[in-house]
Amino acid sequence: MNLAGQQLQLAGNVQTAVLALQTADAKLAVLNRPQFVSLRKALGRDLDRLRALPLTDLTGISLKLENMVTLVDELPLAMDVRPPQAAKAVVSAAKNIPWWERVSGEIWQEIKGLVRIQRFDRAEPVLLAPGQSFFLRDNIKLRLLNARLALLSHDQWIFRKDLKTAQDWLEKHFDTRDKRVQATQATLKQLSGTDINIELPNLNESLSALRLLRSQKEKK
Repeated sequence: MNLAGQQLQLAGNVQTAVLALQTADAKLAVLNRPQFVSLRKALGRDLDRLRALPLTDLTGISLKLENMVTLVDELPLAMDVRPPQAAKAVVSAAKNIPWWERVSGEIWQEIKGLVRIQRFDRAEPVLLAPGQSFFLRDNIKLRLLNARLALLSHDQWIFRKDLKTAQDWLEKHFDTRDKRVQATQATLKQLSGTDINIELPNLNESLSALRLLRSQKEKK
C-alpha cells in the first residue's frame, strides 16, 4: 500500500496504484481472516475511487516526450534544405547561356550562398548561425523536458504552453516537409489536447485501516 501511495502521489501512476491495491487485497483474501475485513473494505473503496478516474497514460506521455527530446538533433532545419526541382532548373538553364554569363552567375550564386538565400513554397525561413541552431535545438529540448515535469505535477497550463512553444519553433525553423518533423508536430498536437489536470485521490482510508490493524496487533 505504501508503494501504491508513492506511485500515485509522486508519479501520478494510477494503473500501478490500482495494481498494488489489488495485490494487497488478493493476499488478504487468501488469508481469509475476520480481522482483515475492515481493511479489505477500505481497500475496496480506495480502488473504486481510483477506477473512477479518467484513463490518462501519464507514463506513455512521458516516454513520448523523452523520445522527442532524443529526436530533436536529427530534425532538419528549413534553411538547410533546398528544393530539388529548383536545383535541377538552375542546372538546365545554365546549359543554354553564354560562358561569361555562366561565370558571373556562378559568382553571384557563391555570394548568395554566404548569406544562405533560398526559396521555398512557404515564407522564407529564418536564417540562423551554426551556434544559434545548436541553442535552438537545446531550447526545444528544454521545453519538452519542462512539459514532462509539468505532466508529473499535473500543471495543465505549463504543459500546454511548453508544447505550443515547441510546435511554433518547429513550424518556424524546421523543414515541415520532412516526415520526422511532421510526425513530431502531430505528436505535440495530440499531447497538447490531453487533459492532465486530474485531481488524484489519496489512499488515506486504506492506510488508516492498516495503521489501526497494526496498533491492535501490538496491544495484544
